[in-house]
Amino acid sequence: MGVHGGAGVSSLAASLSWAGDAGQRWPARIGLTADMDSPLVVLVGRSHLRGVNALHRALLAHQARATPVGSQVVGVLTVADSARPLPIPVAQRREEMEGLAVALGARTWRLGWLEQWRALEPYEMAEWDPSAGVSPVADGDPTRTPPQPVRLLAEQILTAARTAGARITERAQHGAEPSP
Repeated sequence: MGVHGGAGVSSLAASLSWAGDAGQRWPARIGLTADMDSPLVVLVGRSHLRGVNALHRALLAHQARATPVGSQVVGVLTVADSARPLPIPVAQRREEMEGLAVALGARTWRLGWLEQWRALEPYEMAEWDPSAGVSPVADGDPTRTPPQPVRLLAEQILTAARTAGARITERAQHGAEPSP
């Protein structure tokens, strides 16, 4: 879920066959059937101050239970807005935000600047799924396979989502209340 416009969610959703773009909205009809929204959320924001602050506000809202009941923040992803290092105040704010995420039981990820994506529309980006192999020939072509940092990130998010999903299913089977 992008926490602000331009967070990079459309590009990520285009590259990850199993992910979706929630349009900056928390899941509404949460459930475990195909016609319902997944309770699993990865919050996505850019690494500039506006993005980091938006991620922090989304985490605070979730902590205060001001988000839909049953939604589960699996993690927080900060997407680089530049190839340059962050200004010190922004880096400090990101550390604070990531600390809150960890305190809430969420993972944190950082995706570096992807120069090759600047020249592509989302529909031109290669799609990755967990069963896909990577051809050495296609590895340098972002229209044939996502860049390696995206593939590695995807594997980590998928693993975290599977773990969170298993916990939710187990709690549902035992009638436990959802946790924030």
